[in-house]
Amino acid sequence: MKKIKGNEKTVKNNMKYDLVNLLDEILAEGKYSNIQLNHYFSTKNYTRKERMFATNVINIVLKNLIYIDYLLEKTTRNIQKRKIKQLLRISIAQLFFMESDNAGVLFEAGEIAKKINSHQVGFVNAVLQNVLKNKEEIDAQIPKDKKDGILNSYPQWFVNKLKIDYPENYLGIMKSYKMRSYLSVRYSLKKLTKEKFEEILEKIGTEILFSVDEVYYLSNANIFETEEYLKGDIVIQDASSYLAVKNLEITEDETVLDACSAPGGKSLAILQTFNPKLLVATDIHEHKIKILDKLKRKYEFDNFEIVLNDATQIENLNKQFDKILLDVPCSGLGVLRKKPEKIYNLTVNDIRKLKKIQKKIFDSAYKALKSNGTIIYSTCTFSKNENTNNLEYFLEKYNDLEVEEVKIPNNVKTIKDEFGGVYISYENEYLDGFYIAKL
Repeated sequence: MKKIKGNEKTVKNNMKYDLVNLLDEILAEGKYSNIQLNHYFSTKNYTRKERMFATNVINIVLKNLIYIDYLLEKTTRNIQKRKIKQLLRISIAQLFFMESDNAGVLFEAGEIAKKINSHQVGFVNAVLQNVLKNKEEIDAQIPKDKKDGILNSYPQWFVNKLKIDYPENYLGIMKSYKMRSYLSVRYSLKKLTKEKFEEILEKIGTEILFSVDEVYYLSNANIFETEEYLKGDIVIQDASSYLAVKNLEITEDETVLDACSAPGGKSLAILQTFNPKLLVATDIHEHKIKILDKLKRKYEFDNFEIVLNDATQIENLNKQFDKILLDVPCSGLGVLRKKPEKIYNLTVNDIRKLKKIQKKIFDSAYKALKSNGTIIYSTCTFSKNENTNNLEYFLEKYNDLEVEEVKIPNNVKTIKDEFGGVYISYENEYLDGFYIAKL
């Protein structure tokens, strides 16, 4: 990975200590990195430069975790204190993946070690010196059959599976989802024009990196300070999920279901892009229903109904729908740029369980679909088990289903499977990995 400028000379030691705690919350307590970073930014008085540094450090550690831990395993046998391990991970990320002053990194590590456990200062310094001295030798001794997984920080089961699914480009996929992610927002077609939105960006000094229809990838986060964002006329959304919504092609006389709706981004996109007769949004979790209720209150939609319901039991709704959006629970491999820690907690068995749930959700949705109705089946993963294999199952089970063309703008790279489903390709620098099938 290319080294990233960290500007750590300007960062205070107490902030580096915060990063140790933050990394511990993510890795030891299972919290999502993007959520925890936002929490820290809202509660700590960090400068913009410090926020950038914190984001860089945490993301670099998480995207290179298996390799960093491999270096540690080869240089020390026993790290007794959990937070000392987080400190070592952060320090190794700085030493090998950021433009850092090595002596400065070692000094800061010693200072932070004093705060964690003063008896560990010498141990921390010895480990880091050992890694610096022996890294090249350690790299050379990585077993050939484990090299792809260790150097790119993916579990070996995942590497094996990827080689089966994508034998010709598995390495490109692995490297692609270790790249940085970019902020993307969507403007409401009902509130703003393309010209007005771009005028806002120009006023706030934000460069357009890439755009797909109404979704724009931006060079900075200045949009969060605008009146239009605070009102909700501009919202965070990736183009991949928006394309799933746009392919619903909803008309004003149609009743629509968003079966796995929370936190509501796609439901909001439906209501800000189309004008359905009724949109029913469901979720199985009560706390997520509260999020949807808050969304409804904010925007005051009168064609928006929210229901607590299990998506595997859509028949409970006692409604028939013209259009159904099934953005089903999945392994989330397509969003690893945003949530890099997700891969370390995933197993083959998890994917098998998810596939069973996905089939149950589709079977239930099929029963609630009107004649000549449309289902959009989508996931934020590139796993063939959850996508192409499922689509084959749907078509074999329901012989009255037909696959329709998924409409994708020309500037988005896609891979079409043999049944007509579309993968948003790993070759897109900005978009999440996604799968969309229109039936």
